[in-house]
Amino acid sequence: MRFFNCLIFIITCALIGCKNEENRVVINTTSPDGHAFSFMPIYEKGVTDITIYIAWPMDWAYRETTNKAVPFIGAQAILSGGTADITPMELMESFNDKNSSGSLMPTADYVFGQLSFPKEYREEVINTASEMLHTPIFEEKWIGRIKQQITDNMARTYAQTPNLLWRVVRQATLGDVPVNDYLNLADPSEISAVDVSMLRRWHKETFTQSNLKISVTGAISREDAGRSIDQLLRNLPKGEQMQSPAAKADFSPRKLYLHVPEAEKTTLALIGALPPTSDGKDAQDFLALSYFSQAGDKPLFEAMRTQLRASYGFQGGISNYDRTTRLFHIAGEVEAEKLDQAVLLLREVYETYRTAPDLSDFSDLRANITSAVKDNSRYVDTSAYIVLQLLLDGIDTKKAPNIHKEFENTMAKDIAERMRTVYPNVDNLIIVAVGPNGRGFDGACVVASYKEVLNCP
Repeated sequence: MRFFNCLIFIITCALIGCKNEENRVVINTTSPDGHAFSFMPIYEKGVTDITIYIAWPMDWAYRETTNKAVPFIGAQAILSGGTADITPMELMESFNDKNSSGSLMPTADYVFGQLSFPKEYREEVINTASEMLHTPIFEEKWIGRIKQQITDNMARTYAQTPNLLWRVVRQATLGDVPVNDYLNLADPSEISAVDVSMLRRWHKETFTQSNLKISVTGAISREDAGRSIDQLLRNLPKGEQMQSPAAKADFSPRKLYLHVPEAEKTTLALIGALPPTSDGKDAQDFLALSYFSQAGDKPLFEAMRTQLRASYGFQGGISNYDRTTRLFHIAGEVEAEKLDQAVLLLREVYETYRTAPDLSDFSDLRANITSAVKDNSRYVDTSAYIVLQLLLDGIDTKKAPNIHKEFENTMAKDIAERMRTVYPNVDNLIIVAVGPNGRGFDGACVVASYKEVLNCP
């Protein structure tokens, strides 16, 4: 049997081009042009795809004088605006015909680029993507279309109370700083003011060859991965050794209520700070909040749906302003007349779970989540994403193939300890709600505009 398995491996390697690397083992290496990257080959039957992930550091969101809509418009324009030789429609058809995809996602401190393609189209896709990155076509009419789409999307976004709530939270914790404007992206005049010169400036400053974090996974050898990276980046400027800044957030306890007379729903949330993912305990936080808020007889569901009989579900989750500023939230919708009861009950159930959680059947949830993580992390693109996130956090990337072990090895006692020592006491949380009831809730500072929360005690 062992001989048969070895024979299959040799035949598979002959077909897809293995270069003596072990399957699903991460190698930290360097391309011929000197770009450091983390590489994980996936030499398995049926796997023909390759994914490249790149994180470009960016400080645009933190500067006083920059237009905060530029990265969002620019990223869309690079992806969909075509090249000097390819129209937008031809570009879309070209990627679709090759079963390939690409994305650019601006966050506050990085722009994440992802490129996925079958190995037989590697040269063609890399060449096209390189041209898109190096010489994007910022055509006025196309830019105008993108600006209108973003304006319409943001109008729909802030017509919903959950999104208004987050605007209040960002204002309260960040204040009037540039990164707050960036994360809100709510000013239509700023979106309309974007011009081609701004886009070209942002593009020139951001898409360089300096200080990148790169991961490559899939049906490719280490040598070909390095050559592909060089081919993708070669025409970009060297750039400066820029480091991404970090937001300075204040999560001091406050009770805030935004009165929106026309709101159809009331949204309530508890907000607190967490350590960044670089502390290596992200799996514990995910499991802790998942157990707390899963449907059935678990604490949050039992309190808000069974006891209070709130009409809508509550969930616990985690958000990031940037890679160093991370927070958790327990949020949901309640009837306006039940808001005071909901606040008291939510505080009570959170503090009980924080100090004395009943985790008697925790192993069931852990097994289900471990299985899901294990299955999802087998995909080529997901693997590349995991490797990149570990790289950015300064965590050993060799953990990536077995990232599900982080969940599998988390015990109930670890969750209890994490809740007790890391999660804030309920009196140290921000309580915030948005709704049509002008009175708010007991003890809340009631405001008519999110800007006014800075005047609240």
